[in-house]
Amino acid sequence: MTLVSDDEAEPIHSAILRKEAWTIESVRNLRADAEKRLQQGPWTVTADRPKDLDIDTHDYYSEAPNWWPDPANPTGAYVRKDGVQNPARFLANKTALNSMCEAVLSLGTAAYLLDDQRYARRAALLIRTWFITPQTRMNPNLEYAQAIRGTNNGRGAGILDGRVLVQAIQGMEFLASTGAWDLKEQKAVHEWLNWLTHSRHGYDEKHSGNNHASWWAAQVAAVASILEDNATEQMVFDYYRNTIFSSQIRKDGSAPREEARTKSLSYSSFNAEAYAMICRIAQVNGVDLWNIRTKDGATFSTVIDYLTPSLKDPAKWRKEQIAAYQSDGSYFLAFAGMGLKKPEYVALFRTLEVASGDAWSSLLDLMVDRWEAAGHQTRH
Repeated sequence: MTLVSDDEAEPIHSAILRKEAWTIESVRNLRADAEKRLQQGPWTVTADRPKDLDIDTHDYYSEAPNWWPDPANPTGAYVRKDGVQNPARFLANKTALNSMCEAVLSLGTAAYLLDDQRYARRAALLIRTWFITPQTRMNPNLEYAQAIRGTNNGRGAGILDGRVLVQAIQGMEFLASTGAWDLKEQKAVHEWLNWLTHSRHGYDEKHSGNNHASWWAAQVAAVASILEDNATEQMVFDYYRNTIFSSQIRKDGSAPREEARTKSLSYSSFNAEAYAMICRIAQVNGVDLWNIRTKDGATFSTVIDYLTPSLKDPAKWRKEQIAAYQSDGSYFLAFAGMGLKKPEYVALFRTLEVASGDAWSSLLDLMVDRWEAAGHQTRH
């Protein structure tokens, strides 16, 4: 699969059937989340449209978060306030995309792990409505994402909006494993991959040199994984190894481009999330990116060790951080701990984990609990 290997998925499934103690709480949370998702959606970009813009009704549209009306020129182009989000921006399509992806992950995961076809049928409907049905489908691109009023109708940075698709793809793969999803519908996902790798916006993100390039690579890796596109997988893994990680990370584990931001700890962690996604997808596909080194000898462990004191206590961070640090992305520590066989990273994840009870956290807990139950935490 993409984030969960077959060697993990089936043992977790079997442990759930046996009602092993370490599965009980996560299964309860997963089932509750899936039941909630059964009543939600379906979502479509056609339901809410921006005003005064001449774009197709099937085009996804969002506005950049850190751009605001100019007080000196209220009718002119918006101006940037780094790290300060404009709550009045158009968010309807982004909210719908997030909701659809979260629901597909939840329902697809529950359909497979809990053997419930109700969840599978609902997940298939959500996917079909968003990606396939002619009246409601979204055009397979993010050309009009993170637009800046008065400057453009979309830009490469909008590809960040699509990072939630990585979780949806894992949900799709669980769904496919139940036999309840027509594999012919994967064609829509293939169109996404073509756009990510051949569009101008995709090119811009690939070469951005910061977390945008990292999240572009994570999305390409995920879509290539579900399509079993080995050539594209190899391309993006090599690009991460030879360009993204080697150019972004300094000898001490810092990421200067992220530390230049007004929320530098948040962005440094956010970049590490993307790294972990890429490395995890590679691991599931039999490729080790966890242990690659820069010319100066830095590894992903160097990055984590650099961030660890501030993850434990954000007050120790000495760079600019204009808002309180949120640890909801700390799952990168869980993936890294399992991938690098470093239980101390998993232990830190446990202390930072946000107890949301949703499908994503439930799946992560099952993966980590299974890893610990299997005794992997003692292998160095």
